[in-house]
Amino acid sequence: PGFDGGGEWGGAAVDQETKIMYINCSEMPWAQVMIDVPKGNSNDHSLAGAGLTIYNQRCISCHGPDQKGNGSTIPALTNLEKKLSEIQVNSILNSGRNMMPSFKAIPEDEKKALITFLLKLPEKEATVPAGRGAQLSAAAASKSGLPPAPYTMAGYNRFEDENGYPGIKPPWGTLNAINLSTGKLLWKVPLGEFAELTKKGIPITGTENYGGPLVTKGGLVFIAATKDEKIRAFDKKTGKAVWEAQLPAAGYATPACYEVDGKQFIVIACGGGKIGSKSGDSYVAFAL
Repeated sequence: PGFDGGGEWGGAAVDQETKIMYINCSEMPWAQVMIDVPKGNSNDHSLAGAGLTIYNQRCISCHGPDQKGNGSTIPALTNLEKKLSEIQVNSILNSGRNMMPSFKAIPEDEKKALITFLLKLPEKEATVPAGRGAQLSAAAASKSGLPPAPYTMAGYNRFEDENGYPGIKPPWGTLNAINLSTGKLLWKVPLGEFAELTKKGIPITGTENYGGPLVTKGGLVFIAATKDEKIRAFDKKTGKAVWEAQLPAAGYATPACYEVDGKQFIVIACGGGKIGSKSGDSYVAFAL
């Protein structure tokens, strides 16, 4: 289930000789709810007041009406003035960061109003033309040409328990082998591990995963993709895990296979930076 559930992130590997497909899958429920859009103060003609209107139009669906984000993939904006400068916030708006896209197309005066609101900047008369805040508020509110909706969605939020694990029973990530000639599921094994749960005696749960598998003629399926920052090899006939290695960051990508001087290698891009894992900039290669 979920917006990132199933096998749509990473693709599949197919053994051309056996016509067996190997594909990883995430079981990650999401919660999409509607929230009320706070009503602005119609008498507040300040730049910060205009910034609040722009925030409600462009930012509230992810960061929420309380600016607290969702605790994992979407950061809180509370006390932002203690963390980032005006220049840094403007840079993030222009370039984007992680899951946040660029908002470079926003007019500069709207950006200024939004930054003033977020950072609680003092408003100097010399930089705020009389009535400009009210004009910006009206312009932002009428951007679509439709009456402003009194509600909006609260973003794309994972449905998790109080400890941050998916709110359904495991497995939360699997690797699967499917016979394309018959449609039969040949085997299904958990993919990924929460070490802290395994130490408690809980069977391997699998993790949410991003990045596909690679199948080799030598009888192995290689895949990284997991939150635990490992790459693994499975027996393609049985699904038994036969090898694993720790990566410098999660390999949310599909491995590639290549040959140099008659020797075969597997390489994986270790970018990380998703679902709470650290970012990286490495390529790691293994000799077979």
